[in-house]
Amino acid sequence: MNQRFRESSHLPLENWSDWHRAMEPVNSNRRNLEPWGPLQPGQMLSNIREADGVVNLCGNYEWRATRPDQPNRVVYVGSTCTRNGICNRLRSRIVGYCKHGNHKEVLINDALMRGYELWVRVKQTVGEEDAKAQENALLAMYDYAWNIRNNNAIRFIMP
Repeated sequence: MNQRFRESSHLPLENWSDWHRAMEPVNSNRRNLEPWGPLQPGQMLSNIREADGVVNLCGNYEWRATRPDQPNRVVYVGSTCTRNGICNRLRSRIVGYCKHGNHKEVLINDALMRGYELWVRVKQTVGEEDAKAQENALLAMYDYAWNIRNNNAIRFIMP
């Protein structure tokens, strides 16, 4: 497998939404914030539910960690299709991460405690099979720090 680290690779914007700020670290004084989970550090932006491009359709999403003194790091890719065959909608998937952390809670907590903002972008697909195929293609091409499937292991890359 000849993968490049996603955090140091540029992915074309082809059909992806703009990046949307989704979560803030503990010390943020930004408006429109709400706690993201009981006893969790940081906060989610309440307007992520209405962000342009974060739609109620099938698709893919990428998460990026951003801090002023560090380069942007794209750390995770996913699709709205879960392993049990359920195809969720992009909006509910993104809000799920923002409210509960889903299966990335430890990594999200770590990023927020280190002062990173978490941003998300989405790409609408034709349906479940297209979403899965696009996610698999990205995982075959890039090693995302927070993905395990098709990558070696989780990489903790944020100082």
